[in-house]
Order: sequence, then structure tokens, then C-alpha cells
Amino acid sequence: MASVNEPTTKVWIQSLLEPGQLLLWAMSYYVRVNLEAVFKRGQILAPLLQSARLRDEAFGRFWVAVTTTNDENTAQSQSPVAIQAGLQNSSDLIPPVLAHASGLVLDVGPGTGTQMPLLRSPAIKTIYGAEPCHGLHEELRSRADAEGLGEKYHILPCSVVASELVPMLQEQGLLPAGTTALDQTTGVFDTILCVRVLCSVPDLDQTARELYSLLRPGGKILVTEHVVNPWRTAKGSVVARAMQTFYELLGWSWYLGDCRLNRNTERALRRAADVDGGWESVELERWFGRTCLPYIAGVFVKKA
Repeated sequence: MASVNEPTTKVWIQSLLEPGQLLLWAMSYYVRVNLEAVFKRGQILAPLLQSARLRDEAFGRFWVAVTTTNDENTAQSQSPVAIQAGLQNSSDLIPPVLAHASGLVLDVGPGTGTQMPLLRSPAIKTIYGAEPCHGLHEELRSRADAEGLGEKYHILPCSVVASELVPMLQEQGLLPAGTTALDQTTGVFDTILCVRVLCSVPDLDQTARELYSLLRPGGKILVTEHVVNPWRTAKGSVVARAMQTFYELLGWSWYLGDCRLNRNTERALRRAADVDGGWESVELERWFGRTCLPYIAGVFVKKA
């Protein structure tokens, strides 16, 4: 378990307000895209009839701006300022986790590929990045090329929802024809990467089970995710949990690509292996427990 250094009151308050700053930034992109649709493109009814499309466009532009003009301290699931020994932000949690990646890899929701420099290990054979936001593909491809992963990294234009992912995996020859559900497979990937993405899948429990099904025996799910504040424990904060609810009511999920602040991701992942009597091993640490963006980071290993 990670050691904890209590933040000063000033630092703690700052950590509670940081997500609000990010939310305002995302809102500004949504407003801008809607105004452009009406006044530049002449699509007067687009904000009413095509709100989902404009929302995706706004989030794509916002996320590219975040990841290219700022460091990870201002990313979607940013952590608070340094409040625990040895950590500056949530980005510091990612390298030691992704160091476990090997073999055939599924990168779930890679966004613009900010973790791409951590995937150059010769132990990694091939990477498939399932990214549903088409507005991020150009940046993702550019980053893969820049990191020397152009031939190794393949972009799948879909989410990890089975109805989208199964056809894509069949096109790549990774699933046999006739497969209709991910729980029908005996395993495809050696490693599955979940970095700040499970907060935004439509059904967390189902996704966790399906990702588990995609793992080969002995395979690993590598996780760095922000989660619901553990406010019922000594490591959590009632105030931070209330702020999570406040931000959700302000439209956090709508403006930030369906991201949710109230996910119990650890519980969903642990339950995903119940069909086999649990995981072979789970090495998990918890960080930033008094903030609106507490994290879990670690490795889940499937029984061989």
C-alpha cells in the first residue's frame, strides 16, 4: 500500500478545484464548436439535431489541445498537485505499470497516445489501439510514427463495446468469423492497457468481463485509473466525494467524453475474474485518496 503524506489545507483545496478548471476549459470548446457550426458552417439546427456529433468534435479538439499544449498535470483524469511522497501527478503512476506490457497488446482508448513512449519495449510484439474518437486518430498515428511504432501500432476505429470491437478484431484476423460476443473467445491478448479510460465506458462491469475474456491465460490487465473517492474509509474524504457529485451535476460526463467520477473500477475488475475463481494475482496501489481524482494503479494477472 502506498504511503501517504497529508497535504496542507491550501494544497488540498487546490486539488478539489482543479477538476472544475478543467471542466470550464472543456465547456469552452463545446460552446466554440456549436458557434462555429451555426455561424461559420450555416448549420443552424446542428446544436439541436446533431448535439452528439458536435460534442464528440468538441471533445476531440479539446483533448488534442490538452495533451499537446500542457503536460499531464492538466489531462482529463489529472491528479492533484503533489501530495504524496515521490509523486508529482498521476502521470508518475503510469511508467512502472506499463513496464509490464508484453506480447500482443490491446490499448484501450489511447486518445492521442501520450503513453506511446512507454510502449517501445522489445517485449511488445504488436499493439492494437481501440479509439472511438475519430478526431484523435491523426494525432495518435502521428505520435506512433514519431516514437518508431508506426509498423507495430494499429488503430482500431471503435470502442471496446463488443458490438464495435468484435468486427474490428475479426477484420484483423484476431477473432474467428462467427464470433458474436467477447465471452465466446478463449483469449486473444497477452496484455490489455487501461489508462484513464474505464471511467468512460458505457457499462463498466460488462466491459471488465469482456476484457477479461480477451486475455489469454496468464495475461495481464495493466491499470491506471481514477475512481470514486473512498470516502467511507480513513483514506478518503467526504468533501472530495461531495465535490465529485457536484462536478457530475455540472455536466462533467457530457463535456469530458463520458468520463465519470463515481466509478468503483477496482470492484468491477476483481469481479470480472469470478468465473475462474478470481485472478492469479493482483498488485494494486491506491493514491490521492483525499481528492476528487483518487487513483488505483497496478497489475491484474489471469490464471494460467
